[in-house]
Amino acid sequence: MNSLNEIYEQLLDTAQIKKTVVINNDVAELTRLMTLENRLLKQIDHIEQRRAVSMSAFLKEKGIRSNLNLTITEIARLVFDPDEKKALLEIRDTLVENGRALKRENEIIQQLIEQSMQFIDFSLNILIDHEDDLIYQNPAQQSSQYPKNTHFLDTKA
Repeated sequence: MNSLNEIYEQLLDTAQIKKTVVINNDVAELTRLMTLENRLLKQIDHIEQRRAVSMSAFLKEKGIRSNLNLTITEIARLVFDPDEKKALLEIRDTLVENGRALKRENEIIQQLIEQSMQFIDFSLNILIDHEDDLIYQNPAQQSSQYPKNTHFLDTKA
């Protein structure tokens, strides 16, 4: 459980760095961080598999013949040593808090990315709307559909 918590803390640190990277529009660093996150997620899968095996062994040791995937709180009810129970519940609380913090960070990052995409979409729409203005036309053949001297950028401003 402690190793799982360490990985959650690493993911949280990575998410905080990723937030800054998204703000700074550093695509190369964002790619590196996403690769790191994928590695950490694979480690979580590996730890979860080990936890399931350990859980099964613990339940058999207690004389419980069940393949249920119990929560930490349910397991704590089966632990009678007060120190072990306390440690188990503390790590549960830390995992829950780190999970919530990670969720908040990811929601912020998602909002930043959505805002960035909206800005890109807005910028593209501005360029596309003025696309006809950017195409050269001989002034003698210019149709009256477009007003004369329409510029994408106002040079007198």
